[in-house]
Amino acid sequence: MEPQTDPVPGPPTPAMLRVRRLGGRSYRDAWVLQERAAADVAAGGADQLLFVSHPPVVTLGRGTTPDQLLAPPAELAAAGIAVLTADRGGGATYHGPGQIVGYPLIDLRRRNLTVRGYLRALEAALVVVLRGEGVAAFTRPGLTGAWTVAGKIAAIGISVRRGITRHGFALNVETDLGGFARILPCGLAEPVTSLRASGWRGSTAALTAGIVTALEASLRSAPATRWPEVRLPLPPAAAPGPRVPA
Repeated sequence: MEPQTDPVPGPPTPAMLRVRRLGGRSYRDAWVLQERAAADVAAGGADQLLFVSHPPVVTLGRGTTPDQLLAPPAELAAAGIAVLTADRGGGATYHGPGQIVGYPLIDLRRRNLTVRGYLRALEAALVVVLRGEGVAAFTRPGLTGAWTVAGKIAAIGISVRRGITRHGFALNVETDLGGFARILPCGLAEPVTSLRASGWRGSTAALTAGIVTALEASLRSAPATRWPEVRLPLPPAAAPGPRVPA
């Protein structure tokens, strides 16, 4: 089945997000679709934003350290949770039903954005949307993601190859937070929360629509600086587990 694509008024332009709603997909399938989308963007197509939800999976980013996996892969597998090594930045995180996972495929060179500027734009968009839903979200200096007083509510981890972004953000909407119990999310011994846990009873469809609008506005308003101003550090040794093809 082909992914659903939101209608785009008029011809696509480099500064317009093409939104594709993939529904439930395995992490590997979503990775393949990301690569296809990245190739389209690199060939001059419009930037894309893929929305997806994953079955339970722990992904290990390039910043993962051994202490972040609190249970062996065999125990996770017995609980129905896959473990995969990903080529994104950041540490270990959990994906599962009830999350909004967004994978923006953005040509940073075309938008004249740095990696750091792009990360801050992602954070700003999520905070704007959450505050619009009545959730007092905020960012934290030196860390990437979005928080509330009850805990971290959105994780961000990206990779950039030849100026095109991959991976993105995971927003906990009605996620079973027990999925985080077997990891140290991004190396932080802190609570994780969700919109439902905060008392939110809004519409997921409206939430994703708000993310699209906020992200495009945030990307347009991000400081324009010659790319690349910031280079991602070399990854440390990968944590054990099956690897998503690179």
